[in-house]
Amino acid sequence: MVNVALSVTLKTAAGVILSGAKNLNDIRPQSVKGEDFSDRTEKHTHKSFCFLAGVGLAVAFFIFGSSRPLNAQSLKKIRIASKSAGESLVPYLIPQRLGFYREEGLDVDVIVTRGTVTTQVVVSGAADYGNGGSIPAIFGGARLKILQVSTDKPSQYLVASPKITHVKQLSGKTVAISDASGNSTLLFRELLSKNGVPVDTVQMRALGEPSVRLGALLAGAVDATMITIGNARQAQAKGFRILLYSGDYVSALSANLETGDDKIQNAPDEVYKIVKATLKGQIFYHRNPNESTKFIMEALRLTDFNEAKEIWRERDKQASDIAKIGRATEEAMTTNIERVREQMRAVGATGRIKGAITLDQVYDFSFVKKAYEEIRSSKWDPMRYEYSKRQM
Repeated sequence: MVNVALSVTLKTAAGVILSGAKNLNDIRPQSVKGEDFSDRTEKHTHKSFCFLAGVGLAVAFFIFGSSRPLNAQSLKKIRIASKSAGESLVPYLIPQRLGFYREEGLDVDVIVTRGTVTTQVVVSGAADYGNGGSIPAIFGGARLKILQVSTDKPSQYLVASPKITHVKQLSGKTVAISDASGNSTLLFRELLSKNGVPVDTVQMRALGEPSVRLGALLAGAVDATMITIGNARQAQAKGFRILLYSGDYVSALSANLETGDDKIQNAPDEVYKIVKATLKGQIFYHRNPNESTKFIMEALRLTDFNEAKEIWRERDKQASDIAKIGRATEEAMTTNIERVREQMRAVGATGRIKGAITLDQVYDFSFVKKAYEEIRSSKWDPMRYEYSKRQM
């Protein structure tokens, strides 16, 4: 493959990667900001796989905003598939720019895909690692493992009309949801149960996108909805009430790295190195907020530091102490698996569920646990590093 030595912004790089796929819905950048994540399964054809494994790998891959060093040929090439552009790339942008991957002898390229395709790209071998959330595929028999998580709490806030002061007052009220079986809807049902509100006493209206739900709330067509902080602040400015942050009541895991069982068995040293370098970036993100905010500004093309810092605060809030070092509790793992199972049932995909799966069929945190212990014992200091526009 020809190495391309150009200095480009993160957004431009993602655009060039995708420039050859404008007519394919399977590959396109998606905005992370304000978007509800759903693991809803979709059917993809063999033709999609052929494109991903063939033409998709013929496009030029770009290192984030940096020229490749002359000795890059001596590094091992690794491909990571990201479920979207923008903020989803920050966990890889940081270790790339700060040289954490190079320290492990790795030369990492990131392919931007559509969320539901990301896992398929890994399964097909077109990418070595991904962040798509592989549980539906594992239910279907795919041999994959989630190696590292980035967050363990959802991003949504419950926002209601000014007259509602407590979640229990939602009984008998109308709440706007994304759809009947979306991830955020299942989270909302769990939230109601944990607050002692019978789910069947709340009328739910499926209105789709967050902006539509926000509009319905502001117009008085519904009494409440679950939305991310940006939309929640808009409503609050107009007198509506933020009742609670969903992450205080329910969990939601987001994968940072996943790969196939074959990779774990055949290349465990490589797996450990990619996990260790990515974990360093994750630790840097949480412990060096000002410098991490600058990476967010670049990824989202923001010019206001305070706006970017607010995004950082929200992402930091979505990760408990254990998630900040790439792992999750057994309770969170179990809940996440069962939620995906319920979602697959709700969309009529029970035929794809091959049977019960155990935690160790889905998660393998042995690499990230070992990496954290090594990083900690070495007294590695994330505060030594600063934002860089070029690879170190």
